[in-house]
Amino acid sequence: MQRFIAALSIFLLMGFVSSSMAGPAEEVTQLAAARGQAFEGGMVDGYVADVAENGVLTSSLSALRIEGKAAIQAFYVELFQLYPKRRVFTRQPMIRVYNDDLVVQNAYFALDATNQKGDVALLTLRSSTTWAKLGGRWQIVDQHVSRMMP
Repeated sequence: MQRFIAALSIFLLMGFVSSSMAGPAEEVTQLAAARGQAFEGGMVDGYVADVAENGVLTSSLSALRIEGKAAIQAFYVELFQLYPKRRVFTRQPMIRVYNDDLVVQNAYFALDATNQKGDVALLTLRSSTTWAKLGGRWQIVDQHVSRMMP
């Protein structure tokens, strides 16, 4: 039993040390993964939780850029109502870190969006998300999502 407790203690300590030593890329990757789950689950609050108050979203689904967290949240509330089921398939994700306080993520992805009638739209998209460490917290300051030609 003592060996089990010792092994468990070492395992937990290793997990704590590795998470406390995570760098900006790992921290943002964890936040982005949680955002992805919130997107697919239709949890708007969870999806926009990491958006800065003055964040900007440029989306090919909107004629103009969307400025401010409240406006971005309203955009996703409407999108999630129009397409209550969403599934994302990410390809070629890339992450770059600058000065430990700025992270840029790029990716291509396919979005299967099912509307209220059950019709499925397949969108091929690319995105660029800029995270800045503000007040000790990673926040999205700019995101660009555009459609790609099939």
